Amino acid sequence: MKTKGKFVLFTLSEFKEYLATLDTTRLRKITHIQTHHTYSPSYKHFDGTNHFERLEAMEKYHVEERDFSEIGQHFTTFPDGTIAVCRDLTKLPACIKGFNTGGICIEHLGNFDTGNDALTPEHRNTILKMTALLCLKFRLEVNTKSVVYHHWFRLSDGFRDNGLNDPTLMDHKTCPGTGFFGGNKVEHAEANFIPLIAREYTMYANQALAATVAAPRKGIVNTESLNIRSGPGLNFGKTGRLSRGTEVTILQSTGEWKKIGDDQWVFGEYLQLR
Repeated sequence: MKTKGKFVLFTLSEFKEYLATLDTTRLRKITHIQTHHTYSPSYKHFDGTNHFERLEAMEKYHVEERDFSEIGQHFTTFPDGTIAVCRDLTKLPACIKGFNTGGICIEHLGNFDTGNDALTPEHRNTILKMTALLCLKFRLEVNTKSVVYHHWFRLSDGFRDNGLNDPTLMDHKTCPGTGFFGGNKVEHAEANFIPLIAREYTMYANQALAATVAAPRKGIVNTESLNIRSGPGLNFGKTGRLSRGTEVTILQSTGEWKKIGDDQWVFGEYLQLR
């Protein structure tokens, strides 16, 4: 994990851990995932090390040219398969006019219109897996109601006409690209994108990780005072205490030890699991 200012850059495995610790009870209701490409910057603007430079430039454009308060998207993916957290999930995205309520916006760095950038294997893998993980986390069905393309919505009023309006009116972006997983139409997504996400979703749902990502387990302290330690063992230092009746979210288990926060572990024998 790397950070610069508000931006946090994760590998895919680190992104899984980030989702596992994300408390959805404190977020707005999520109903869909918006799929975009940046168009510019494209692959030629990415050198493998300039993630934060590209993020800062995008935010500058959104603020100075689009009059947004900050960068519009929640997440950005890169050709090397990394994922950046860009915007607080408690905030609506600023990405599809009239359809931002309930949305999570992902911008995939690249120009995926036909004849331009071809997804790297790492980028393709991350796009599929992160979309599946987000669907699992927020209990979204894997279909074209929950996973949407910007192209399907009119720029003028945000109405969803699936990109079928008169093309001469120039009322749609091509986003996420005419070459994105075989095309940007609904039928392209249903044939080439949604089934691949569904396969990843099923894989995660069949793993023990799914229980943590989709619904972290709760516990109630059932002793008068329970020590919090910096790691899973008595050899780790005490960092605090919890009183009887305190509810905690169990993020990870190592033997009898339960992780309840960053560098916060308690002995599970003193928790009543819910």
